[in-house]
Amino acid sequence: MNDYIVSRYNHILSKLDTIEALAFKLARIAVCVAIVATFLSPISAAYAGGSIGDDTNDAAMTFIDIFNDLGQLAIKVCYALMFIVFAVGSVKAGLGAQAAQAFGATGRVSLEMLNLVGGIIIFVIGLMTLPIVNSIIDSVSDKLAVDSDIGTISNPVID
Repeated sequence: MNDYIVSRYNHILSKLDTIEALAFKLARIAVCVAIVATFLSPISAAYAGGSIGDDTNDAAMTFIDIFNDLGQLAIKVCYALMFIVFAVGSVKAGLGAQAAQAFGATGRVSLEMLNLVGGIIIFVIGLMTLPIVNSIIDSVSDKLAVDSDIGTISNPVID
């Protein structure tokens, strides 16, 4: 009877691990789709459409704006993936703890609760990173957006 309970417990944990692996694969696919959608979006098409002025500074500013937008989009995608990973990890830890409690494996319950608490702490730290990263991106892009002539080979800027 005890071997049956252990085998059922291990079976449940293996299924939860399979679900977790599937969630990570789906998250990778979502990142790839977001990257492709970024390059196919109307904003990228407008930048590539030739509506930019002939001035070198306009082209440089457009280039900087594109990377600024891509950076912020990548941060938002990673932020969404953090929510997905947290949800899957929480469900896995919760169900694993319930199964361990039902089967009388108290050491495993403690391990699953430790995983859940660690996931919550990392999730809270992740929540704090978005405003910090956005302020860094904005401050760097403001520093790069100064109206100055970057110069060319035929027209160098000498300070």
